[in-house]
This record gives sequence, structure tokens and C-alpha cells, in this order.
Amino acid sequence: MPRATITVQRKLTILRDADERQLNNKESLKSIARSHGVQAVQIRNWRKQRDVLSLTRPRARSLHKGKPSTIKYLEDAVIGHAFEMRQIGVGITYNHLVIKACQLDEGFRAKTYEVQYQLIRRLCNSNCLVNRRRTHVSQEHPQEAIDRAEEWLSEIRPILSAPNVLKEYIINMDQTPLPFSLASSTTLELEGEKTVTVRQTGNSKTRCTVSLTITADGGKLKRMIIFKGQRGGTIATRELAASQYRDNMVLSCQSNAWQDEENMNDWVDGVLVPHLQQHAAGSPVYLFLDQFAAHDTASFRTRMDSLGVTLKLIPGKCTWVLQPIDVGIGKPFKDRVRQKWFRWMINHAEADVDLPNASTDEIQQWVNDTWQELPEDIVRNSWKKSNLSWFV
Repeated sequence: MPRATITVQRKLTILRDADERQLNNKESLKSIARSHGVQAVQIRNWRKQRDVLSLTRPRARSLHKGKPSTIKYLEDAVIGHAFEMRQIGVGITYNHLVIKACQLDEGFRAKTYEVQYQLIRRLCNSNCLVNRRRTHVSQEHPQEAIDRAEEWLSEIRPILSAPNVLKEYIINMDQTPLPFSLASSTTLELEGEKTVTVRQTGNSKTRCTVSLTITADGGKLKRMIIFKGQRGGTIATRELAASQYRDNMVLSCQSNAWQDEENMNDWVDGVLVPHLQQHAAGSPVYLFLDQFAAHDTASFRTRMDSLGVTLKLIPGKCTWVLQPIDVGIGKPFKDRVRQKWFRWMINHAEADVDLPNASTDEIQQWVNDTWQELPEDIVRNSWKKSNLSWFV
């Protein structure tokens, strides 16, 4: 049985209960300890340490601070930078401080990422810097969606397991909103602070939509970005038409930067059709989409029929456990884009000026580079969620 760790808050609670029961009920210490699932000797030790425990963080699990940090020489610069960023309202995370430490010290940069992360995390904890979140979002009971997903997969797995079905033609596409400002809602802040402020850029509400397409064999098809603008407007005909990334991705405009029926056709022409050109005759093609309105129009279904593509819609409210892009691609993709955004922002953030705004060219570069860097193993594994794998 693994050894349990007990927080300072619970230790103090047990001590108060032990004091009361021994005073009022004349109960033995051994009996009290048994009722709390601890040893009597532990309670005796905590009584000796009561003064120290009362001055320790309630959630701490040990009074021992551990070995001194091996990057103590970076403490002033890294922790000082964290406080400077928080003073001007910029959200920061452990990963951001890893980047800063890499910029400051060549020896730190030579370490593996896992070691870098743990060193920064310990350094932050010793300075009372902890993760704080702005909001909490609730969801429906997960078992309901899991039950529907299992029922749907029981019908889909036999279809995909047929000998003439190739994984490179089992396709999933989904859209994800990408804000121009990627400041995290979580930031390092001193414990006990009641006001947690995170500054945003001037275009913090500006966003685009990125359409990502993957195949079950780990393939990544051409990406698509939809910016806010008119299809025949200046952004579409000048900025996007002259983009250096126009050969690597499909660039489109929509009045609200949404995926609609028109730019779904752009996706078909620029992403799906080129992939199907290598399609072997007789091998079926399956396209899995969520139940977004633009995915289920009569014209889109007719277009898929003409291309020989079987369209399958994923059950509603199940995409978070079923759709491969939601399961395994969305977070690693956005995390990598956010790292690029932060590297760019950290060199421009100043206390006395507004935070800079990212341009459409910079968004294109971050999306293009991130999609190229994303490992195929991540793509393949996104189809294999535990107990809800698409394949037997």
C-alpha cells in the first residue's frame, strides 16, 4: 500500500480533535489515531511540532524544504522576471520561466526539458509562486457521453476494420478558434492574493479559426486558417494572396472568422481533393466530422457523394471523448502555438506601453511551424483513447 502524505491543515485538525477527545472523553491516543487512519506516534510528533505547523502553508505536506535549488544563481533574474510580468498583468507559467532561464544561462539550456521544468517548479514553490486560475467551467456528467460514445463506436469499428479500408483514408477534420492574444488564464501569483490580474493585448478579442485535418495512419493534411474579413476584400485579395505560406495552407476570409458553407468548399478543394488524388480505386474513404451546421448541409453531402467519400457525423456532446482532434491534437497544438506567441511577446512586453498585437503573418507562421513540428505519434495516438479506441 503506498505511503500516504498528510497536509499541514489535516495534521492540525487531527491535533485539535485529539486534544478535545482526550480532555472530554478520556479517550486513548491509540484509539483516536486509529479513527483518523494514522499512528499514535505521529500525533505525538505533530504535538511537538505544533508551533511550526501553525506557521506553515495549510496545503504543505512536509516541513522539510528539501535540498537547496541547484539554480539558486538564477533566482533573482527568473523570479524577479516573474514578479515584473505579474506587476504589469502578464500571465506566466512554469514553461514561460523555463524559456526565460534558457535565455539567461547556457548551462541550464543544455539540460533536458524535464529537468528544466522540475528545477523551475521547485524554484517557484520555494518563493510561494503557485498556479492560479481565473475561471472554472463545469461540464455534464461524463459517463453519459462515454456511454453514447461506446455505443456509436461499436457500430463504427467493424466498418473501419474491413480489409479494404486504408487508415490513410480514414479522415477527421475539426475547427479550433485561435485568439491573436494567447495570454493564459492561469498565472503564477503569491498565495493569498485576492486579485489576480492578467493583461491582454489590444486585439485580445480578435481571433481566427484553424481547420486541422488528420488521418488514422498519423498523417497531417494541409492546414486552413479563416480570418475575419470579406471574401473579396482587401485582406483576402492582398494580404492573404501575397502570403509566403499560401502554398502550405488554405487561407480564407469570413465576416466573423467562422467556418461556413462557402469556406467548407475551400477546404474540400484545397485539402481533401489533393489528398484523394492518390486514392486507390476501390478503397473506401471515410470522413468523420462533428455535428456543426456547416458539416451537414445538403450541398456538402452531395459534394462528398460526388467524390466517393462516406460522411459520418460524430454524436453530439461526445466529441471530447470521441473526436481524435479534440482528444489528442487540440491541446498539444495550442500549447505549441502559445509557446511561440510567448517567445514573441516576452521580447516586446514593457511596463509603460500596451502589449503588442500579433499580425496575420505571425499567426500564419506559428500555425505553419507548429503543424510541421507536431509528431506523427501524437496524431496516431489521438485515435486510440483508452477504452474508446477507434480500432479493435
